Amino acid sequence: MEVLITFYSRCGTTEKLAAAAAVGAVQARAQIRFRRLADIGDGPSAESEDCRKVLARMQKEYVPPKEADVLRADAIIFVAPPDFSSVSPEWTEHLDLIEELRSTGKLEGKVAAAIQSDAGLDALATMILRAGFIVVPPAIVQATGNGGDSTARALAHGRKVAEVAKALKRQ
Repeated sequence: MEVLITFYSRCGTTEKLAAAAAVGAVQARAQIRFRRLADIGDGPSAESEDCRKVLARMQKEYVPPKEADVLRADAIIFVAPPDFSSVSPEWTEHLDLIEELRSTGKLEGKVAAAIQSDAGLDALATMILRAGFIVVPPAIVQATGNGGDSTARALAHGRKVAEVAKALKRQ
């Protein structure tokens, strides 16, 4: 059972959520593929030195998702920054691929989930719903008030996605 974690991050915050979702999926005994969307354009120029270092590391460390990754996965977790836009250059190519695969019926029976660092999941969740995925809603996590709530939710959501995909695969 394989879960594809697809994310876009420039300064590492969204990468941490993606990593938490990956840990949750592994806790549910799933294998993971971790893919970061490629940078397109220059991006914001006012980023801090720390942010530029994190971005340079991620550019070396991750490869972008390919069609084979999507087809091979039993489940896909899309992790986006708070300012997610389906028309952003980084997401457009990947979402076009998802739409192409959907239109040819190649996503039938695949599980997916949307994770963002804020409560504004509408655009990302709507996108995966329209793509015809079996959508796994967020897991309910007790709030701790220590700022780690987003990470705890991502971890629980990753675990839940893997568990749902595993249950569907057994049928």
